[in-house]
Amino acid sequence: MHRTMSSTFEASSGARNSELTQTLPEKIAATLAERVVSGSYCPGARLIEAALVREFGVSHGPVRDAFRILQNSGLVVIHPYRGAEVTALTVREVTEIYQVRAALVGLRARWLAEDPGRTSLVAQVEGPIAKLREIARSSDGASEYTTVAFSINRAFTESLSNRWLRSMLQALTLQTSRYTRLALAAGERRRESARLWDTLLDAIRKGDAKRAERIASTISLATRDAAIKQLQRLEFQERLVVRANERSKSRRARKS
Repeated sequence: MHRTMSSTFEASSGARNSELTQTLPEKIAATLAERVVSGSYCPGARLIEAALVREFGVSHGPVRDAFRILQNSGLVVIHPYRGAEVTALTVREVTEIYQVRAALVGLRARWLAEDPGRTSLVAQVEGPIAKLREIARSSDGASEYTTVAFSINRAFTESLSNRWLRSMLQALTLQTSRYTRLALAAGERRRESARLWDTLLDAIRKGDAKRAERIASTISLATRDAAIKQLQRLEFQERLVVRANERSKSRRARKS
């Protein structure tokens, strides 16, 4: 069930699953997306076109095309002649995007619970969901927990027979992944998440579509709330740093 973030990119963008059939811009975009979602490229970080041209050993065209792919996924904004910049994580965006996602994952869960062939999916995700419970007992393990949770979500989406719903969920994958990673940094949230995944699997196994839809939406909205809490905490810490710097400058100015 474990895959790299590049696989997440392929699923989210509708790119072909085989690395051999990916275009050069898709390969570059997958690498850059992994860096953004993992936090290697922080919000506000600039992606310098010339530097990436040298890194990947390509011309400017494929890098620019990769930027456009990432912009369509909501990960960067392109500045003409200046490269691209990683988009900020905001309370407004997480609120809006998870309102949509909660509805979509609820519908996904309903359809999966109503699917006569759901037993194969249940068998596929039982192990990873048990793994979530195990990881959640630890005080650390946020990265591993997030990776397993991503793989379960991916399995659910790829099992859908409705290609329109599958496509809409995949389109949100990369941007929501950033907020999910942020939300699951808290141990309490991971423990609650593991419990909800357990109950969701039980509802799908029993074919209880209404209950499955409700639980799936709850998981998504709980992730939204946890991400907002983390964003507000980070914003508060940043304000404290700014104030401390301002006081320090003021003291130095008085001494001079």
